[in-house]
Amino acid sequence: MKRWLACLAAMASAVAAFADSPAIRSIDVRVLLEKDGTALVTEQWDVRVTSGTEWYLNRENLSDIEILDLKVVDEKGREFRNVGKWDVDWSRNKKEGLCGTVYKRNGVELCWGVGEYGDHFYTVSYRMTNAVKSLRDYDMVHLQLVSPGLSSTPRKVKVSVRPDCFTADTTNTRFWGFGYYGSTYLEDGTIVLESQGNYSANSSVILLARFNKGYFNSPSIQDRAFSEVLDTAMVGADFGDSDEEELPLWAFIASILAAVAAITGLVVLIDRANKKSILGMQPKDVNWCRNIPFGGDILSSEYVLQRLGDSRKSNAFAGALILKMIYSGALSVSKDTDGKIEIAFNDREKVPADNVSRKLYDMMVRASGSDRILQDKEFSRWSKRNIDEVNKWVMSISEEAKDRLVGSGEISASARFKPEGQAKAREVVGFKKFLQDFTLISERGTEELPLWREYLIFGSLYGIAELVAKQLKDINPQLFEQAMIYDYPTMRQVVFMSNNLGRAITNAQQAAIAKNSSQGLGGTSSFGGGGGFSGGGFGGGSR
Repeated sequence: MKRWLACLAAMASAVAAFADSPAIRSIDVRVLLEKDGTALVTEQWDVRVTSGTEWYLNRENLSDIEILDLKVVDEKGREFRNVGKWDVDWSRNKKEGLCGTVYKRNGVELCWGVGEYGDHFYTVSYRMTNAVKSLRDYDMVHLQLVSPGLSSTPRKVKVSVRPDCFTADTTNTRFWGFGYYGSTYLEDGTIVLESQGNYSANSSVILLARFNKGYFNSPSIQDRAFSEVLDTAMVGADFGDSDEEELPLWAFIASILAAVAAITGLVVLIDRANKKSILGMQPKDVNWCRNIPFGGDILSSEYVLQRLGDSRKSNAFAGALILKMIYSGALSVSKDTDGKIEIAFNDREKVPADNVSRKLYDMMVRASGSDRILQDKEFSRWSKRNIDEVNKWVMSISEEAKDRLVGSGEISASARFKPEGQAKAREVVGFKKFLQDFTLISERGTEELPLWREYLIFGSLYGIAELVAKQLKDINPQLFEQAMIYDYPTMRQVVFMSNNLGRAITNAQQAAIAKNSSQGLGGTSSFGGGGGFSGGGFGGGSR
C-alpha cells in the first residue's frame, strides 16, 4: 500500500510540476504588407511564464530592414512603455510594464518585462520597413516570422500574411512555407501558414512569397531573378506527404510529449470545445443509435466525421460510395479467371444524383479503359496520371456536403451546427457505436435484414466494414448472402477492392498536394529548406 501511495504521490507531483512548467500555448502572427513594402506585424503570444525577467523576440539578418514602433499590450489591456534602448540586466521589478530594443551587430531583440509569473497573453506590434523586395521579374517576401530555439516548444503556430494594396490569389501570388510540418493555403486574399503537430524546438516558420509586378513600390531593390531565390530556398526542401516511420527522433519525442500533455488535459480543451459545438455534447456522452444517419446520406455523414476529426482508413468515403453504387445497381461485381474482383458499369442514372458520386463514377469508367471493366490496380495507375483531377474531386466532397447541410438548415453559412444539425451529428456518432457493439448486433437477429446493406455501407464509411460484414455473416450466413447478393468471401474481396480504390484516391491527392506545394499553390509545408531568409534568428521567449 505504501508503495502504491508513493507512486501516486510521485505521479501527482509530476503532473503538478508539468502544470506549473513554462509553456507557449500558441503563437499567432499577422502581417499586413503595405504598398511601399513595409510590413505591419502583430504577434499574439499565449504563454505561461515561470522564470526569468523578460520576454524577447530575435530578429536578425535584417540587411536594409528596420524594425520600428515596438508596442506591447498584455491580457489586461495595459500598454507597456517603450523605453527605447533595453538593458537585459535590469531586475524583473524594473522591467515590469516596460518594453524596448536591444541593438546587435546583425539585428535586434524586441524585449518586454514579464511582470508577475503565471499566464499571460501578450500582443506585440511593430513595423518592418523594406520587408518586400523588388526583384527583376517579381516582388517577394522572404522572412522567418517564428524563430527556432524558443524557451518552450509552442503547441500551435499560425502565420497570416495579407497584402493591403491588392487581393492575393493564385493568378498573382505564389507562396511556400518552410521550417515546420503543417499546411499552407490562401484564404480570402491572405496567405496562411499553420502548424499541424510535431512542432519542435528546432521548428520555425519561414515564408517565401512571390508577387506579380505592379502592386508594390518598395525601395528595396535587388538585381536578381526570383528563380535564384527559389533555387536557394528549395535546397533540402521536401513537400511530399510525411511518413510517421520517417520522422526524426526529435519529432517522435515531441509527439510523445504532446500525448503526455493531452493526458493532463492541458491540450485537448479546444478540441473538446470544437466537438461539443458540433454534437451539443462530448462524443463519449453520445449514446448508441440504431437510426441510419441522415437517412442514408453518406455525403452529409462524411462531413460530420471530417469536422470531428475522426480517425479512419485512407479515404473511407470513396469505399462507402462504391458500395452504395453497387447496391443501387450502377455497378456490378464479378471475378476474373484468377478469382480477382472486377467492377462493371451498368446504368449511370442509378448513381446517386449528386456531383460527387457521378464524378467518381465517371473517373472509374475512364480508368477502366475500352472494355469498361475496372480491374485490379487499373484505378491506381490512372489516378497517378490524373492527380490534379482526383485532388479536385476530394476537395469537392466537403464543399458539396456543406452546401447540402446549409440548404437543409442544419448548419449556418459559417458552418456552425444548429440544434437540428447537432442532433443529426449525434446520430453519426451513435450509429458507429451501434455497429461496433458486438453484443447488440448479435441480439438483433434477422428482423433488420433489409438494413444490412446500409450497415455495411456505413461500416465502410467508418472504416470498420470488415468487422460489420463478419458480424452480420455470423448471425446467419445464408441470410447474409441473400441480403448482400454475394457470399461472404466475395463480399470481403469487394470491401478490400473498394478500400484499395480509396487508398489510390488518397495517394493521388497527396501527390497533388505535394506538387501544388512545390509550385507555390498551397498544400503542405516543408520542414527543410527555406534558406536565404531575412528576420528571425535563433532563440526567443522567456529569459
